[in-house]
Amino acid sequence: MGFVADFQQPYALQKVNVNLYRLIGKQTNTLYRYCANYNNNVCNWVIPQNNGTVFCKACDLNRTIPNITNPEYANRWSKIENAKHRLIYQLIRLKLPFCNKLQDSINGLVFDFKADEFDIAGAKVLTGHDDGIITLNISEADDIEREMARKSMNEVYRSVLGHFRHEIGHYYFDRLIGNTEKIESFRRLFGDERVDYATALERYYREGPRQNWNQQYISAYATAHPWEDWAETWAHYLH
Repeated sequence: MGFVADFQQPYALQKVNVNLYRLIGKQTNTLYRYCANYNNNVCNWVIPQNNGTVFCKACDLNRTIPNITNPEYANRWSKIENAKHRLIYQLIRLKLPFCNKLQDSINGLVFDFKADEFDIAGAKVLTGHDDGIITLNISEADDIEREMARKSMNEVYRSVLGHFRHEIGHYYFDRLIGNTEKIESFRRLFGDERVDYATALERYYREGPRQNWNQQYISAYATAHPWEDWAETWAHYLH
């Protein structure tokens, strides 16, 4: 079996030679091969024989992965890829634009999956988005650690997929809203995003969400800043 992103569904495969397959039940002369990460047991997507990269549309967006010679890291990466593939599948279904940041530095998207030891300065790797770069601390794939964080921060949808859906919302704000004619409509609904972000977050973590937040916001964190209101609303729409 292999998932074909162009057709948005899986197909049974008939082996043609050691690396190439024909789709069973689909009238096409194109032969397919597995994504290179199939050998790492994290991907079952197939790509056309003449594809310009060895990776599928989901795996091609990876810029950094953890050291998978460490079995614990390999297991966490597998959970992360499972969630990320679900995200990319949904973006394809919704016909949302995305491309690799290594090919398009302005509009592109990449993922960095890091363990805390990746940070030379010794600081904790923070999950977040910055100009098309989505970073995820692989500790989020540890069910116990993530559940402790979810309860302490009162985040109902704190899951690996939930993180991806939130952070991709920031990416699509940049692509679809920021610096477009839609920004004024955005400000009427979500507020003025030009308010200092760092100050707004500091206030949120110091004072907590606004009173009666659930009468106007999708989550407590959405009250922190208009960008977070957008990202939380986007994530819940995808949920």
